[in-house]
Amino acid sequence: MGYAQTGCIQPGFSYSYRMVRMDSTWDSKIDPMLQQYVDIKHQQLEDMINIVIGHSEQTLTSFVPESPLSNFLTTVLLEKGPQYVDDPLFAKCDMSLLNFGGIRSQIPAGDVRVADIYAISPFENTLVFLQIKGSELRKALTRFTDKKNAPMAGVVMTFRNGKPVKILVGKEPLDDNRLYTMVTLDFIAKGGDGIISDIQFEKAVYVNMVFREFLIEEIKEMTSEGQSIDGRLEDRVIIERQP
Repeated sequence: MGYAQTGCIQPGFSYSYRMVRMDSTWDSKIDPMLQQYVDIKHQQLEDMINIVIGHSEQTLTSFVPESPLSNFLTTVLLEKGPQYVDDPLFAKCDMSLLNFGGIRSQIPAGDVRVADIYAISPFENTLVFLQIKGSELRKALTRFTDKKNAPMAGVVMTFRNGKPVKILVGKEPLDDNRLYTMVTLDFIAKGGDGIISDIQFEKAVYVNMVFREFLIEEIKEMTSEGQSIDGRLEDRVIIERQP
């Protein structure tokens, strides 16, 4: 079923449209060869996404200002991301940065499948390595509040009355004159969520490695080494209360 409607856009012009159901009304006979092809591809996809790649002792969820899942993801990115870039400057990075909006699901307790990682990161975001002057990094981080921030590893931020009062990078106070290295995603580097949209980079290296695929490979590696998926709160965000 459908309907039609007409109306005037501006003098001399008009439009009309009709809703048409895209179902068997117009093609009740199924092409057996096409259906067979679709069935085969569907089964191949099901087989692929249901492969178990790891194990988690508990359910890992994501929430502001710090969560077990976001800590796990940023830690893996910081520790393992540099092996995907062919640039000695980023052989070891000072920090990693993600965005809470990009974490769309959770890691379940028990077996973890490829499908679970697709649910967490359904986007085609790729890895990016940035060199940033401390003063520019401070400009970005001091916009955070205790209720609106971003997942990070290598950084500890202390908030008082909702505002940052202390920033440590690699356990040292943020130095405005030092150059820092960061691994993040192209979505963020290009201004996504406004986290570093107006920050100047000294250098940027884009790597053709989708974050989701990176996670799958690294979880497989962890599993081969007998490690479970582990995420926990680590006081990366400290909220001080005024007396």
